[in-house]
Amino acid sequence: MKPPPMGLVFGVAAVALISTACNAGQPAVTDQHAPTAIRASSTVPDATPMPTPGPSSAPPSACPPPWGVCAASQAIGNFDGKGQKEVFSVSPIRAISGAILDWLLEVDLADGRSVSARLSGLVGARGGCPTLDAQYAVALGAANFAGPSRDLAFVEINHGASTRFGMLVGIQSATLRLATVANGAERCQRVFPFSGSVTHGNGLACGWRDSTQVLWVRQVANHPPSDYAHYDWYQATYGWQGLQLYLLSLEHAVITSDDPRFGTSYAVACGSIGM
Repeated sequence: MKPPPMGLVFGVAAVALISTACNAGQPAVTDQHAPTAIRASSTVPDATPMPTPGPSSAPPSACPPPWGVCAASQAIGNFDGKGQKEVFSVSPIRAISGAILDWLLEVDLADGRSVSARLSGLVGARGGCPTLDAQYAVALGAANFAGPSRDLAFVEINHGASTRFGMLVGIQSATLRLATVANGAERCQRVFPFSGSVTHGNGLACGWRDSTQVLWVRQVANHPPSDYAHYDWYQATYGWQGLQLYLLSLEHAVITSDDPRFGTSYAVACGSIGM
């Protein structure tokens, strides 16, 4: 069975957790009882986002390559937890020349108030975590990722040759915040890869483990000797405390492309979001 054209290739460990949020310059915080995390290989062309174009003397384009993203987008959800549907919008902030300077993320609440933040502020370094590489913003949908009390928006901010990168945005303490991994080897993870290629894939999904709302972060990588039939499968299970994610467990198995776990490792699945 040929998997869908999506993915991010990671190096293989016995049991691992997926992350692209913390760069190699920041030491990982590892639980002494937890397996070592696997990391993206720097030798694979699509394992890292495409480079940003350098300075040019030509006037900036209103929709510059290589991203070509310049349109506003929206998602509908219950973001403040009061049971009413609200609009989460993403729109470009432009200079007089028309060039995109930043992106505005905003929730229009049912009582007429709004909560907003610039993309550059959301992805900036904080709490010892590095700045994220955000090239644009597209709202892909909203769902109960963190539980039934309120929705989070899933916003794409970058892509490689076959892997896309998104973040989970919600309201906390009357401000927009990002879901962030708070412990373990992947502490600081705020961006989640999804999609993939024939050799690797990444995905995430919401669900329940017993009575606990959890986020599953998944990965498959071609199992040596790369026969395109056997894959290393990894799943990290996180529990929520506000917008903080705490590692509950790590799982690993060698599976085939016919295994039901294979396809879900390329997908984002929560509520109305399915991609």
